[in-house]
Amino acid sequence: MSFIFQQILFFISIALVLFVPGYFLILATWGKRKIFTDLEKFIISFGLSIVIIDFLMILAGKIGISLNIVTILLLILIFAATCFGIYKKRFKKEIVEGEERELAFSKNQIILIILIILLTLFIKTIYLTNTIFPTSTDLGHHMYWSKQISQTGELPVYEKMEITENNGDYQISEPQPIADFIIGEHLIFSAINLISRIPFISYFPSLVLLLINILGVLATFILTLRLFKNCEQGKNISIFALLLLGPLYTISSSQAKFVSGGVVGNILGNLLIPLSLYFYFRALKEKSSAFLTLALFITAGIFYTHHLSALVFVYVFAFALLTFTIFNLKNIIKYTRNWLNIIWSKPVIIFLLFTFIFSLFVYTPSYIETGAVETAVGGPSKATRAGLTFTQLKFTAGEARMVLGIIGLFMLLALRTRKTYASAILIGWVVAILLMSLKPQWLYLDIPSNRIANYISYPLSIAGAFAFVWGINQVKNIKFKKYYLNARVLYVLFLILATFTAVSGLYDNSQSLKDRGEYQKAVQTFNASDYLANNTGNEDVILKDHNYIIADAWIKLFFMRDYSYPLSRGFFKRYEDPVKKREMCTLWMISTPNTVNGKKCFEGTGTNFIMVNPDFDGSQFEKSKEFWKIYSNEQIAVYYKNI
Repeated sequence: MSFIFQQILFFISIALVLFVPGYFLILATWGKRKIFTDLEKFIISFGLSIVIIDFLMILAGKIGISLNIVTILLLILIFAATCFGIYKKRFKKEIVEGEERELAFSKNQIILIILIILLTLFIKTIYLTNTIFPTSTDLGHHMYWSKQISQTGELPVYEKMEITENNGDYQISEPQPIADFIIGEHLIFSAINLISRIPFISYFPSLVLLLINILGVLATFILTLRLFKNCEQGKNISIFALLLLGPLYTISSSQAKFVSGGVVGNILGNLLIPLSLYFYFRALKEKSSAFLTLALFITAGIFYTHHLSALVFVYVFAFALLTFTIFNLKNIIKYTRNWLNIIWSKPVIIFLLFTFIFSLFVYTPSYIETGAVETAVGGPSKATRAGLTFTQLKFTAGEARMVLGIIGLFMLLALRTRKTYASAILIGWVVAILLMSLKPQWLYLDIPSNRIANYISYPLSIAGAFAFVWGINQVKNIKFKKYYLNARVLYVLFLILATFTAVSGLYDNSQSLKDRGEYQKAVQTFNASDYLANNTGNEDVILKDHNYIIADAWIKLFFMRDYSYPLSRGFFKRYEDPVKKREMCTLWMISTPNTVNGKKCFEGTGTNFIMVNPDFDGSQFEKSKEFWKIYSNEQIAVYYKNI
């Protein structure tokens, strides 16, 4: 298959999987009415398509249909044809109404938006140039499950084998259920692979994540535009929010670093959470059951995609509801009646029934079946889950963005507009993640605090943009003589603040740039893996090291025997965990292979191939007569143990 033809198939698969289903769902719901701007329709089609593809593939897999290229194309075709048929039946006479003229940008604003997006892409591309090669641990883990779906044509069973001890004897157990992964993180990659035929060990997973990341930023942009639609400076606020979330801090943890690092769930969550809030806001503002149905649909997608994102959304929703209730306590009964009228509608009731039946009888998220929810609540069990300091959170969010966001939060709380849906959503969003990151014990959370903090940049960007633009607008309207203020002084102060924001964001980017990638070392890892895959059988057991081998998480994709195969010596600190007892065999068999414990582990597990970095772990095997070196390059040495 030629490279050009492969690229054409890749772009076709992107369009079919990530845009077509969502577009036709919008068409079936609203026809060609100007309910959305063109940009909104583009972004919403993308987000809806991800959720649609997930549910279609789950449904097909559960009823026994093999998930292959024909199935994927038929699912998309049938869904699109059904939506088109509904559109033709519902909208026999097309009515073009409700055009969002007030959301139209000026020529200068459009140019500025385009420049911000291009600059964002430019900086992300520079960073990913040296990191797009498949080396990240998280992405390797995720792509194992995606490849399993593509190879078997079945939905994955999330389980792995483990080394167990019984009265001093060690053995490899049968696969046990795990709660680390959720199916929504893997299906879209399988669908794209099945259509494009591009191998998983390539650039395509990172490019898909980059696309999701960019669309997540744009989803926050259109949400900001809607939240401040009735504000005089609403468009400028949305543009500045795009600046804070786009080119400034664009390589931060929740942005390009997560793309290269393969943090699939967080990236998807940072797309779906803003989109769900977008639909909830419009449902409440416009009293629309159609918007509420799609809001619930995307919310369901979050729960089938990433458990942490789902938990964050639950707290954000709860705090937004609490905020609105507090500021509208006198009229809350009236508002409750309005909400019930929207909820008690045919499309909403039908969807809720569908979701209940689907989750109960078709497919229950793996983290519910394995009891992972219980481990995420109840209060911190480790120091890393006891909350970040404000300084740590500031470095995660970006110093300037944090300052502006906190100022914006206090301004939202102080202004009369705090009673609106828009303010309640934004206040709840910021406060929820602040408390989850800083004081998890107050909310009975038992989750690594730094993982939660990665969600803070999105709401802080909106709140910070509001503070900055609103402040400038107020300065312009101040009667300086009355307050004995000099206009030039105030403008200089805001210029300093703008410079500080830009320098802080761009400095954060510069600190994150890598001089060169590790692809050459990864290629040597893949060469050694390919050698072992072609020269070992099911009776052999391989152990590799995670500490000193680059891209070692991708080795499992060469074998596809089990998520935990080859066995792996993890980070050394994991073997000293005071809370959870860890198996020690993977440590002993590499670090001290000739000791009594090491030999017992070799005998019990049947391990006969060792894959290590010779610069760090070669000597103990070179000195032993029980190990023969059978493969070697600059980064990898493979030893065979004659059992």
